[in-house]
Amino acid sequence: MSPLSLSLSSRRLTGGAVLLGLLGAALAALVLVDGWSGQSVARRPGAGGAPGGLRPVGTAASSRTGLRLLREAAAAGVATSYQGVQIVAWWGPHGTSTSVVQVWHERDRSILAQVTDMGSAPSAAAPQASAAGAQDPDGILGLSRQLLLLMPDNYQVTYAGRGSVDDRQAQIVDVLRPGGSLAARYWLDTATKLPLRRETFDSRARMISEDVFINLRIGAGGLHGMPVADVRGWSSRLDSAQIAGLRAQGWPVPPRLPGNLILIAAHQSATAAGPVIDLDYSDGLSLVSVFLQRGELPRALPGWREITLRGSAVYSTDPDSRSLAWSAHGFVYTVIAEAPAATVDQVVDSLPHDARPGFWGRIAKGMRRLASWANPFR
Repeated sequence: MSPLSLSLSSRRLTGGAVLLGLLGAALAALVLVDGWSGQSVARRPGAGGAPGGLRPVGTAASSRTGLRLLREAAAAGVATSYQGVQIVAWWGPHGTSTSVVQVWHERDRSILAQVTDMGSAPSAAAPQASAAGAQDPDGILGLSRQLLLLMPDNYQVTYAGRGSVDDRQAQIVDVLRPGGSLAARYWLDTATKLPLRRETFDSRARMISEDVFINLRIGAGGLHGMPVADVRGWSSRLDSAQIAGLRAQGWPVPPRLPGNLILIAAHQSATAAGPVIDLDYSDGLSLVSVFLQRGELPRALPGWREITLRGSAVYSTDPDSRSLAWSAHGFVYTVIAEAPAATVDQVVDSLPHDARPGFWGRIAKGMRRLASWANPFR
């Protein structure tokens, strides 16, 4: 299969990144649209503990308060009309990626997100063209009713105090791992309960992402000038019987992935090259999407670089290695992750990979190459 054009079909706005679904006829891969890579839009992640000097109370009462506030925030994300600018920054093992996203949401309807390419720095010339796409209303800054059903099974939620974001008063909620380390921190608007800011951390207390809303306008009055979505949504959500049918047909659809990631949704879309299956996994905080299509990747992928994860060769499009693709056993795999690098590595390692040639296979390949050099007419 040779890559053709990548048709950007924006399907949902998750907490921290716009996932742009590939519907290209040949290459089953996704593009994570980043703006400019460089200095972060806020402070750099530190190597120390939780920022801000806050300490979660850790009592049953604070846990109940924290969960209640997160549920109210998830509900507000659906029931409130608003418009704002979302700044998204990720720090990965190979660099930083930053995106600027214009967001509109009409009460009880889909989110409209428009990603603007800002070039190599925020002071670059005029923004490049962007794509606007309708998104599910659930999931603003990683908060949805479905994910909050999973979160208490894997994390402890605590109320951590008060603060402010963009001159708006906020209540702060911490999400802790079983060992007590900070996994995420949310700032929730005191007046509307909308999530205003989220930071996530790896197991060593290093910040790996920061999402923040600026210039937030509440109410239908902020929706004037909202663009019309110019991309197509995904075809259909699959039920349990349809997922079982895919497995019976040989599609690799694991019910869970490492890191307590459980399959929470599956979608299917038709392309000229065949169906594309989107599998969404979460533990209530991290989100990993696995996209499947029958076929093989070509040897050369413009815009992608080959890297090695746990001994397996994969392709990546971004410096933080959250957008990965490879082919194995007749399927093309694309992984888009909002998760710590260690979790991404485990997920990629758990999925099928073609065996790399062993020692004697590499020797035979080298001998064939030498023979072709010695006899150019062969």
